[in-house]
Amino acid sequence: MSGGKGWAERFLLNVIWSWIGVGVNLLAGFFLAPYLIRKLGDEQNGIWALAFAFIDYFTLFDFGFKSAAVNLISGFRAKDDPDQINEVINTSLFYFLCIGGGLFLLTLVLAGQLHRAFAIPERYLSDFALLVRIVGAGWAVAIALSVTIASLEAFQQFKIQNNIYILSLIVRSGGCAVVLYLGYGLIEMGIVTTLSQFLTYALSFRAVRRIFPELKISPKLASRHMWKKMSSYGANAFLAYIGTILLNQGPLMMIGHFRTTAFVGYYSSPSRLLTYIVEMITKIGNITMPNTAQLAAQGRQDQIAILGKYLNRYCLALFMPLGAFLVVYNFDLISVWITPGFAANSAPLILPLALSTGLAVAGQFNSSVILFGLAKHGTYARLLIVEGLLALTGIALVLPGFGILGAAWVIASLAILHRGLVTPVLLCKALDTDPWDYLSGIYLRPLLTGIPTVLLSVWLHGFLLPGKNWPQLILALGLLAVQYYAVALFTVSEPDHRERIRALVLERLRPAGAVEKSV
Repeated sequence: MSGGKGWAERFLLNVIWSWIGVGVNLLAGFFLAPYLIRKLGDEQNGIWALAFAFIDYFTLFDFGFKSAAVNLISGFRAKDDPDQINEVINTSLFYFLCIGGGLFLLTLVLAGQLHRAFAIPERYLSDFALLVRIVGAGWAVAIALSVTIASLEAFQQFKIQNNIYILSLIVRSGGCAVVLYLGYGLIEMGIVTTLSQFLTYALSFRAVRRIFPELKISPKLASRHMWKKMSSYGANAFLAYIGTILLNQGPLMMIGHFRTTAFVGYYSSPSRLLTYIVEMITKIGNITMPNTAQLAAQGRQDQIAILGKYLNRYCLALFMPLGAFLVVYNFDLISVWITPGFAANSAPLILPLALSTGLAVAGQFNSSVILFGLAKHGTYARLLIVEGLLALTGIALVLPGFGILGAAWVIASLAILHRGLVTPVLLCKALDTDPWDYLSGIYLRPLLTGIPTVLLSVWLHGFLLPGKNWPQLILALGLLAVQYYAVALFTVSEPDHRERIRALVLERLRPAGAVEKSV
């Protein structure tokens, strides 16, 4: 990724700041999840997951405006046009406040009847309804003030965003652990989660005022012209949101309808584990989109295909040792992490979910984000809905006979086909570049480098580290990571990238006096 050392270094530093937040979230979720399951039990844990699966559909009412705000603010920032930025922010804020208020009222009405769609034990019906109302209030506020998050992303203030995220995560995770320790349950956890969201958006708004001193909040700055412009971009983003929600939360809703809430928990736990890992990839996407919009606004189209190829390749390489570990150690990990009984239902799902995570998410998520940055995401969005509908149809067909494992294979197969193969072809068409060169440039080196890692994982599991406790699991993962990354440094990364990273690290480690002396 040539085109300016400063630009590349800023991108790398933004990635690092985003990953710090992901790491904290991974640790918090990893330690909180088994504690939550043991304190709540399988049924209440499933109810917790089901409530959030339903409320997550609220993001559909964003109608793509958050993505539109990131794209437009990034473009106007590249042109140094604060008036237009204010117009985007105020138009978004007015729209989101109206939507958030409507969603809050809708939740109050629907929560009492929602249990009819799911197999929820009667003794938990009132708790489920109240939990949905509490969490729904938090999500309504999140939508109403989501323009603050969009602004931070567009201004590429990922260090600030990361600090806010970590603070909110500590409040949410720590608060949930405390209320469980004190003997409380679902309702109190819902209150803590909602309060953490209020904190996130209050601090985000304060940060936007600081980084954008020209910010003005007034209904007069919201315009119909800007609303139409954002709607035009957001229409396709909205379709993508529909597809994403169908794929992320649809399986939980289907399992909750056809099976008991315990099976919702069995499916959501390995899915959540991989989601924590996937966040490392999606966080890069948050950086990729505004950078793509800026490159396009500056006419630097030649850099975009290179950006996509390298980012996807490196993201896949980052996932590979962990993927090899999960495929071989899945049962042992969940047995130690939660319980052997829980692992018997959840562990088999990791193989299909890890394959789709590696090939469709780690290896290609940035391709879809670049399509958004180019405002050429219409076909991708429509195909994402098709993928979601096919996934739900497939789940309904296989769930009675093949259970949640069959559902996981349906989801994984469709993800690899669409997001792993079709999406990069769409991007290559938009950028007028060779699909084979793009795909081979992403997949070939990381996958070939991963073959010895998979074999090493099988050997370690069979002869040296069977994964019966945490020290064995951690040591196995560490050995796999060291082996893979040591080889990948030379087989996957580009020579000039290795040199740039080395120079950046040395510059950061060099004492200030040494810098002055060298100058």
